[in-house]
Amino acid sequence: MAASRTMKAGVVRRAKVILRLAAGQSYRAVMKQESCSQVFIARWKERFVKERLAGLYARHRGKIVSEATIGQEARILKATKQAPPDGSVDLRAP
Repeated sequence: MAASRTMKAGVVRRAKVILRLAAGQSYRAVMKQESCSQVFIARWKERFVKERLAGLYARHRGKIVSEATIGQEARILKATKQAPPDGSVDLRAP
């Protein structure tokens, strides 16, 4: 996980923190190398101890998309599929 180039950066960072702690590095050394706080280290260490690798993944999956946002995106996509109102050249044509 710590060497991955395809995983999310947050997961990789948390894995590096855990590996540094496992190697015997102090909180102070980990804070300096990973540019994080003591609270960050303690939180992810605790989650790792309780849940192992599954504990390194964030629990929040992002903001819930509202109906208004979905409607707005649909209107924008619909507008991009219509011919220009001024009769200019349509670049979508083959």
